[in-house]
Amino acid sequence: MATTTSLIASVTSYVSKTGSHLSGRQALARWSVSQPSLGAFPAVADLVLACRDGSPADQDRLLGALVSVAHGDRLAQLTVIAALSRRLSATVATWRRAGVSPADLYALQADLVTRLWEVVARHAVAAAAGASLTPHLGVELVGQALDELRVQRRRERRAVARNVHLDGWNGLAASPERTAAEALAEEIGSAVRVGRISAKAAAPVFLTRVMGYSSAEAAKRLGVTPASVRALRSRAERLLVA
Repeated sequence: MATTTSLIASVTSYVSKTGSHLSGRQALARWSVSQPSLGAFPAVADLVLACRDGSPADQDRLLGALVSVAHGDRLAQLTVIAALSRRLSATVATWRRAGVSPADLYALQADLVTRLWEVVARHAVAAAAGASLTPHLGVELVGQALDELRVQRRRERRAVARNVHLDGWNGLAASPERTAAEALAEEIGSAVRVGRISAKAAAPVFLTRVMGYSSAEAAKRLGVTPASVRALRSRAERLLVA
């Protein structure tokens, strides 16, 4: 059975590669203007490593600096996720030990990353508006993502239970299935891993089809126009279908 790269590892790899490009170096320099502590790192990958492997106090300090510059900045938001990769991987390992199947584990992982991205984006908006960040930011971000994931799963189980009752009239038993968004997230992750499409090219599909952003919202996060989002998404979807 072929070994697959986890979505968490894919996000970390994307952040590292993008951070090594000119745009990534420019982003780090831009972040350092308002958050000088981030200027101590020569590259985004070094920042991720220091945050991931640092003490809880150091991690919270660096996460606070990152979230403070992450409003409308997709790379900064993904850098926060990469910096929390060890905590996320520990959660996934707990699910695996609990007996979650590989297919369900990948779907749960995709949901966890999606929920965390949304939580990070909300905290970034609050920070940009002048709100104070919680002192235990790493624990808070992942905790909120897990809470929202549990709520989502409970809703899905209730929906499945209702479908079972209705489908019984036709002599059919409904079984829990992944949502279309979960299936698409898995397909995007697989396509990126095998090189069929780049993470950058897949971003318009991920943001609009998986995370549910409108074209205008996705355009703000990608720094392009809504028309460009629709065109890029159409091109990416053709690659994914192919």
